[in-house]
Amino acid sequence: MPSRTFITLNYLIAGFTLVSCAFSIFQNDIYQDGVWINAQWLGQDIVTLVIALPILLISLNRGFVEENFKWKLVHSGILLYFIYTYSFYMFAAELTFLYLLHLPIFGLAVVGFIMTCIELFGKTYSLKLQQNPLRITIAIYLGFVALMVAVLWLSDIFAHLTNPDHQSGTPDGKAPLIIYSLDLALILPMMIVSSIHLLKQTEFGYKLTGIILVKTTTLGFALMAMGLSMYIQKLSPEYYLIIIWSILALLGSFLTSRYLKLLMLK
Repeated sequence: MPSRTFITLNYLIAGFTLVSCAFSIFQNDIYQDGVWINAQWLGQDIVTLVIALPILLISLNRGFVEENFKWKLVHSGILLYFIYTYSFYMFAAELTFLYLLHLPIFGLAVVGFIMTCIELFGKTYSLKLQQNPLRITIAIYLGFVALMVAVLWLSDIFAHLTNPDHQSGTPDGKAPLIIYSLDLALILPMMIVSSIHLLKQTEFGYKLTGIILVKTTTLGFALMAMGLSMYIQKLSPEYYLIIIWSILALLGSFLTSRYLKLLMLK
């Protein structure tokens, strides 16, 4: 059985998330970041409320109450999604009353993720994944996403550094450093490491792959929703990115479900 502290922590995340998302969805103009960004926050909050929050609660019960290892991976991955998502509200959004809800969500998610990692990586589970085609496909998928994002972000960074007149695809044309920093310093290295260790069939690789698959897939749906929100509000999003994120989200959800189904304890 998990500790009461861990259960309480997750229910606090769920409660703050429910109130925050419900309020921001029905009163989107509470955000003070401009129409372009507000539309993206709307899509993000819808996915967080409709997809991420139920997964958080289900995986808490299945993983840590019923002691199901695969659901522990899901829970750790969804907490990483919360950390990544609410980093933007912490460090990039303008200050509003929602900050008082976003702050504990972010902080508690960080603590919860650390606790799940201690639980997962502190024990030996003797894992195996017998289907080599699936293992190779997932490694290629993670490597492709990492490479694609790295090329997109680094090309924009170097464009800014070499051309003072370069404009990013943001309202003010400035480079979104929080996105580049989180992806290039944290998420992409995790994806590359997990794909390498997955190919090597190490237990570390099996665990990290499950976590990063859940996070990447959930975020893919969030990015798709952000683009669709901009499209519905006629804000001229980059349509090719909507298509790319939609494909990656759907493919990611398929690979994640297959991976979790076929991952076995020896």
